[in-house]
Amino acid sequence: MRKLFLGLIIAANFAACTSSPSSDSDQKIASTIFVEQKVNEFIKANPDWAKDETIQEATTDKFKHAVINWSNEPNFLQDMPFQLKGLRDTLLNETNFKIATFVGFNDNTRVSGSILNYIQLQIDGIVPPDLEKDLTLSKNYTITGNLYKQGKRGDVKYISVADFKGYDLGKYLFSVTAVKPIK
Repeated sequence: MRKLFLGLIIAANFAACTSSPSSDSDQKIASTIFVEQKVNEFIKANPDWAKDETIQEATTDKFKHAVINWSNEPNFLQDMPFQLKGLRDTLLNETNFKIATFVGFNDNTRVSGSILNYIQLQIDGIVPPDLEKDLTLSKNYTITGNLYKQGKRGDVKYISVADFKGYDLGKYLFSVTAVKPIK
């Protein structure tokens, strides 16, 4: 009787440790980041994206059009975390100004299931002098701004290497209206 009871406890413990009601990929991640929401929605709507070469080409082409359309949305940059990679002087129409290069970055402290570490996005931002003083290279920011120049569909890519899947959303030129450091 004692061996039977002990066996049942071990079996119950084993079952409790090995069963999981849902995996991380099945859990929906609630995000306020516009880009992450849109990429998640696109992936969910196209589950066979990498099924074969023909489907992948057609879906990637659809993805390229979707990303360019998203960039026209006023909240395209909403809550998107960026790292400042560069700040350079530029002359346009005999006016000097700064261009700040912001890129998406990897962060191991993000919520499990977030695809932000798999999204590449570059924003070249026209920065007015009053915001320039608030910027430090290699620091992380959220930015707001207005689309100045549309990205190119050819820059948008689906990256698939072995088990890795990544999404390069391209490069865009924005007129930056605000920067907020990420703590």
